[in-house]
Order: sequence, then structure tokens, then C-alpha cells
Amino acid sequence: MHHIVCKLAAMCRHCRRAGPFLCRASAEVSAPITYALNINNCVDKLHEGRALRDIVQLSPAALQGLGPKSEEALTALNIKTIAELGTSKYFKAAKAIAVLAGTEEPGKRPAGARSNINGILDKAWETASLQEILAASPSALQGLAAKADEALSQLGIKTIADLANWKYAAWSESLAVLAEYESVDFSS
Repeated sequence: MHHIVCKLAAMCRHCRRAGPFLCRASAEVSAPITYALNINNCVDKLHEGRALRDIVQLSPAALQGLGPKSEEALTALNIKTIAELGTSKYFKAAKAIAVLAGTEEPGKRPAGARSNINGILDKAWETASLQEILAASPSALQGLAAKADEALSQLGIKTIADLANWKYAAWSESLAVLAEYESVDFSS
């Protein structure tokens, strides 16, 4: 059984609000025994029973298979939490490019077509096809420099396609989305 309310404190360690007060927003209740939901193969053993809203605030190193070197590489990209990884504009853009690349017909852009993704691409890549962009290094995305390519390569990410398909980013995104639907008191 977990705590019901935070102790009177200067700052609540759960919701990060200033005190002194009793924080009831972070009240935790043990799950009814009939619940089967678990993410045991996603997070390290230490975090298996934690609430999703708490897990997304952890370092990505809490994901099963990521360690301190991965954490260093992600910190170089200013990603410090699972939520930040899952909502990263670079991951989201890479994923969207990968999905739509499958709908692209090579050499068949209609005359006068106005669609573009210039707001996320480095200038040199603005006229490329989605398939070409997928094969590019992550620094083809606006805001990522060659230094980011080095950091991402430590994670096995050498192309935008690799970023789009990186399971840790997908897990992080899923955790962040589902954390929004978590009920603190298990109510419906």
C-alpha cells in the first residue's frame, strides 16, 4: 500500500507544487487484484509497479535496455525524461515522414503542388522526396547539427528512418499518451 497524502512539506515530490500543504493530488491506491495491465518488459524491474504519470517523469535510462551511455546521448539532445523523448518533435516528424513515405509515388508530384515540410527540414533537404529524407542522417531535420548525429549514432540511430522506428522513442510516446488517461484513484 502506498501513501495516501504527501506529508506537510515545502514542495510536494509528486506534483512539484510549493507548500506547505497536504497534497491529495498524488494520492496512490493499490490496484484492485483483478487488474492485468503491466509494462514489465518496457521498464526496469525497479519501476514495474509505478504509476505511468511517475514513469514518464523518469530518465529514459529507466526503460529496459537503455543505460547511462544512452542517457548521456539523449541529454546532449536536451532530452531528460521519458515524456520528453516520447513527445520529441524530431521523433514525431521522423515517424510522420516514415508513415507518409509509403504513400509517395516517385516522380509524380503534381505541377504546382504546394505541400512541403520546410518547417522541420534543413534547407538542403527541402526539395527531397520523403524516401530520400528517410535515408538522410538525423541532422537533415532542422535544429539538429552534426553533433546530434554523433550522439544519436551511439544509440544506433544513423538515419531518420532509424529514428522513426526506434523502439525506445515509441515506448516513450506510448507511455506519455497513456499517462494522460491514468486515473489516480482507479475510478472510471
